[in-house]
Amino acid sequence: MLKHLFNIYQKKVHRLTRRLRAHELYEKAPDNAVVLNRIGLFQTSLDTSAPYFSEFGLARARARLELHGPEAAADPRRYLGRVSDFERRQYALTLARWDPRAAAAWLAPGEWALKAAFALAEGNLEAGFEAVRRCRPEIRKSKDLHAILAALHSRAGNFSQSRNLLNEILTNTRNSENAPGSPLRLADFIEENGDLAPYPGEEPPLISVIICAYNAAPYVGTALRSVLSQTYPNIEIISIDDGSQDHTFQHMRQLASENPRITALRFPNNGAYASRNIGMRHARGSFITFLDADDIMLPQRVASQLRALALSGASATVSRLIRITEDGHLAAPRIFPFVRHNPCSLMMRRSVLRDVGDFDETRYGADEEYEHRIALRLGRNALLRTPDIQTLALHRADSLTQSPRSGLASAEGRRARTAYRESWVRGHLHEATQAR
Repeated sequence: MLKHLFNIYQKKVHRLTRRLRAHELYEKAPDNAVVLNRIGLFQTSLDTSAPYFSEFGLARARARLELHGPEAAADPRRYLGRVSDFERRQYALTLARWDPRAAAAWLAPGEWALKAAFALAEGNLEAGFEAVRRCRPEIRKSKDLHAILAALHSRAGNFSQSRNLLNEILTNTRNSENAPGSPLRLADFIEENGDLAPYPGEEPPLISVIICAYNAAPYVGTALRSVLSQTYPNIEIISIDDGSQDHTFQHMRQLASENPRITALRFPNNGAYASRNIGMRHARGSFITFLDADDIMLPQRVASQLRALALSGASATVSRLIRITEDGHLAAPRIFPFVRHNPCSLMMRRSVLRDVGDFDETRYGADEEYEHRIALRLGRNALLRTPDIQTLALHRADSLTQSPRSGLASAEGRRARTAYRESWVRGHLHEATQAR
């Protein structure tokens, strides 16, 4: 009975989450651990003092797990059957980052997609393939199941099959069978710079692509080539070396000498978002977009995002990504889903810079704050999120999202990111209140 009531309650929370922005949810439910978890305010959620119910107790337990890691894991016997399916799954997903086998104890018998993802994270490929087999009818309509099956095949060494599965969901790619039996590489999914077909119709607007790099010498050339190989012709690239200590700038400068569409700039290390702000001041385009230096754009990303803006009338748009490791396997740091929202894929009209301003010059998380600020200042329909996978991201141990000091896998990184998020959500609420 309790589970049924809380499932109904979670449907109400779903509706509120779709309708309200983060600061509006915080204003509406400042002492509701379930709602606070939805918007990533885990410290505030943990500090709530609302009357105890199993649903809110598990929400606080999840917040504790997010902030402090697996030593704070809860006993499933205390909650199973007395909480909503959503809250149970969210707890399982959080725990699975550290202990996928223990997390599997929180899953219901028919949750085969999650079982497959947890088995893959544990390294149990046989159980992963069996779980996917159980939900095979769903694969045709699920990009995530395609990605999980591709990941299982890559871990099993079946790289040709992994590529075929990816090609079914990456409709925006030129991936070929150049090396079907080899591990996956980002470079496999782009085409070396060549002649572009003429753009139909009127003169296409200039798009500015900003790439900021720090110690990215092994990767930045591939990132730049992925932009040069876009099907959209009128692009300038502002590439900024953020005080690297390796040969990143030399790679940028060499490619800039070969292609006039690239501008290579170098500044002392200020962080990725400060460098983006510098890049925006140099950008001349009617539209501005971004790419991390260790990622690639799929060949139609710029054209697709520009089309989405034209058709919707939105001020900005973002898409999704899939991660690939340096040794050629698919990765999901958060275990599931494999297909993730990609705030770095933001493409915006130049007017957004005038109306919304610069990025916060923090070290992490500012792209998501910027998305929410667009909605705060320009309206909830100003930002269009599309389901298209437009970016392949390199998953590496020393990246900003994985490093010990700032990464999601470290307690220090998680707490710092949560603190920043809590700060900007409260800041947005203050701005909205002042504007009333």
